[in-house]
Amino acid sequence: MRKALTAVLISVLFLIPSARAGQKEKAAEPAPRHRFLNLSLYYPVSLNKSKSDTANLNLSLLYGHLGSVRGLDLSLGAAALESSLEGVQLAGLIAVAGESMKGGQAAGLFCVAGDRGEGVQLAGLGSVGGEEFSGVQVGGLFAVAGERLKGIQISGLFGVAGQSTMGFQASGLFSVAGDQLDGIQIAGLFNVAGEDSRALQVAGLMNVTGGTCRGLQVGLFNVAGKLTGVQVGLVNAADEIEGLPIGLVNLTRKEDRRIQMAAWAGSVSLFNAGVKIWAKRFYSILYAGVINLPQSVEDCLGYGFQYGYAFPLSASGESSGRKRIDIDAGYLYLDNSTLFRHLEGTPDRHVLSVRGSLVIELSPQVSLVGGIGLGCRIDYGTGFSGGSLFPLAFAGVELF
Repeated sequence: MRKALTAVLISVLFLIPSARAGQKEKAAEPAPRHRFLNLSLYYPVSLNKSKSDTANLNLSLLYGHLGSVRGLDLSLGAAALESSLEGVQLAGLIAVAGESMKGGQAAGLFCVAGDRGEGVQLAGLGSVGGEEFSGVQVGGLFAVAGERLKGIQISGLFGVAGQSTMGFQASGLFSVAGDQLDGIQIAGLFNVAGEDSRALQVAGLMNVTGGTCRGLQVGLFNVAGKLTGVQVGLVNAADEIEGLPIGLVNLTRKEDRRIQMAAWAGSVSLFNAGVKIWAKRFYSILYAGVINLPQSVEDCLGYGFQYGYAFPLSASGESSGRKRIDIDAGYLYLDNSTLFRHLEGTPDRHVLSVRGSLVIELSPQVSLVGGIGLGCRIDYGTGFSGGSLFPLAFAGVELF
């Protein structure tokens, strides 16, 4: 990372002046010297004749190139240091510290700290912290820390820490921590932690932790090798679950996964049927129902979901007659008027519910279910203050 970027930004971008001074470069370079003030027009048209010279104050019009600066390095064009910066480097286009930076860099296009960076990098396009970076990186398009990042990384498109991140990454498209993530990742599309994560991952689309997720993932899709933390999303997937997956669909390895058909009669929507998806003892039910009993509307379609957890009451070794208590919470939308036309006074309705049920397994393929709960009904277009509580009851079967 350091070799490639430094070579490109120092050697390639400034190929023309190097070619013009080709004959001088072949000769022995003068011994390095230190100046308090160094002035450059376009190196080697400058006070310093060696790229190893040092200064406290380096002022360049188009391009300045020194060994190191301890103080201020200022250029309207590009500022390049072979070795180190201790202080502030400001450039209209490109700011480069070939080995290390301790202080601050700001440039219209790119900032680069070759090996180590400690402090602040602000760049209009890209910020690169070499192998290690501690501090704040801000890039209009991207921000990269070659191996380890400790601090804050903010970028318009993507942020990358090659091995580990301890701190905060925020990007418009995606953020990546190569191995380990401790902190916070926020991205418009997706976040990736290659190995283990003890962090908060928030993405508009997907979060991925290749190893163990001990933190919190919030996104439409969440993936982890092993979950000991929390996943909140539309679809959650983990090869091994020891934490809490909260989603419409939760997926896990085959031995901990089960899909059943569920059908029941209830006191809200009369006839209901759907699919019950298990991830160990966590389950989600996606279902549809017909006939709105509380509003006496036969031509009604309801669709909803329940999310819950099962508490076994019988030993798992029993072949039949096993019992358990299922506790879940969910949401049902009673569609009275969108698909069907009714008289005024039968608006669509939201129903929130908390339910408890007793499940008796007659065989591995058939179970009987019966339960009660508490619901809150809210007419469409009104707030929660207009809702009312009511008891509910249901009974049915689970198959396969």
